[in-house]
Amino acid sequence: MNSVNCKYRKQSLMNLPSEILVEILSRLPARAVFRCKCVCKTWLEILSDPQFVALHLAIARARPGLVVHQIEMFKNYLKLVDFEDKIDRHDLDQDSLVKFDLKRLSESTDANIVLDGSVNGLLCLRDTNYEHETVYVCNPITREYIRLPDPEGVVRCHSIVTYGFGVSRVAGEYKVVRVCHDQVLDPISQACIRIPRSECQVYTLGTRSWRTINENMLNFAYGGRCRSVGLFFNGNVHWLIQDLTEETHELISCFDLEKEAFRPFPSPFLGRRGLLVSLGVLQDRLCLCDNTSFLEINIWVMKEYGVEKSWTREFVLGKMTELIGPTLEVVYPLKVFMDGVITVLWGDFFMLYCRNKSNFGQEVDMEQSRAPNRIEAMLHIATIQNLRMHAL
Repeated sequence: MNSVNCKYRKQSLMNLPSEILVEILSRLPARAVFRCKCVCKTWLEILSDPQFVALHLAIARARPGLVVHQIEMFKNYLKLVDFEDKIDRHDLDQDSLVKFDLKRLSESTDANIVLDGSVNGLLCLRDTNYEHETVYVCNPITREYIRLPDPEGVVRCHSIVTYGFGVSRVAGEYKVVRVCHDQVLDPISQACIRIPRSECQVYTLGTRSWRTINENMLNFAYGGRCRSVGLFFNGNVHWLIQDLTEETHELISCFDLEKEAFRPFPSPFLGRRGLLVSLGVLQDRLCLCDNTSFLEINIWVMKEYGVEKSWTREFVLGKMTELIGPTLEVVYPLKVFMDGVITVLWGDFFMLYCRNKSNFGQEVDMEQSRAPNRIEAMLHIATIQNLRMHAL
């Protein structure tokens, strides 16, 4: 009887009108949709249609998950996992877990793969080994990836190299931005005091070549106490920088992906220096997370994008007892849950659940090894985008 009912339900599903079938399938997780392509030729045709992919992506944007890059001894892999966003429930949904072994990208024994961006289900990954710096764009759900041509320019011992990844607002082109500059360091403080060479290059997926952007960037130092990654938001890539002509004031560099040009961008920290800050996006608003204080973590939110006066200190996270005191760790904000609990990444060591105006702190269960390890994490929208469509 059960087999008869199962066969009947399968036939009923197969006979549904295509518009209803699309409505049902578009609400499935990306991994399930990808598997459904194997059901029959009709489903393969429906699920491969660019309109369906766009619909699924639009629905998936409302429930972003997390991509976690865990580096342990003899292991280097990505985890994709969804959030459980309910009152008093903030666990990562282990049933949604997808793993992607980064050995698929590079077989080099000295490869050091890092995560440089997550946009619409596509990831920008990079081997930071200076002898063979390589950039990849991949979709971990479909297991597709492309290797970008090697960027031009020599990377020297004291060079700073940082990347950003995003999609232009109008043309919808996916672009990788590379900023590289040499630096002269103060012999005592090791702070950057001069930039003798600086360059910016852009790679548009499908063009097969890097282009140099002519900008005067010799007064701006990218990078700092942490590995600098460009943050994509609202059609722009943002970096924290220091203006060497203004006593190392903390600023934000904004690169418009449509116009392919840098433009000024307001920061709440103008005139201050030596901060432990990071850029992020919380509740679809640009934010800055400041871990300079010994006692608390302050998160500033830009309530109206691009408007300097809209910067507001919206979250104050009291530190757990074991974290109080001087620190060199940058904190990265990840997500605000329905009940106000916030997930943050502490340095590159562990993730925490924190509560606004409280010293509540609880480590996120990521099944981490206690052996030497490193973590990177970003919000991620799992989709079935065909990477090859952007690489033609």
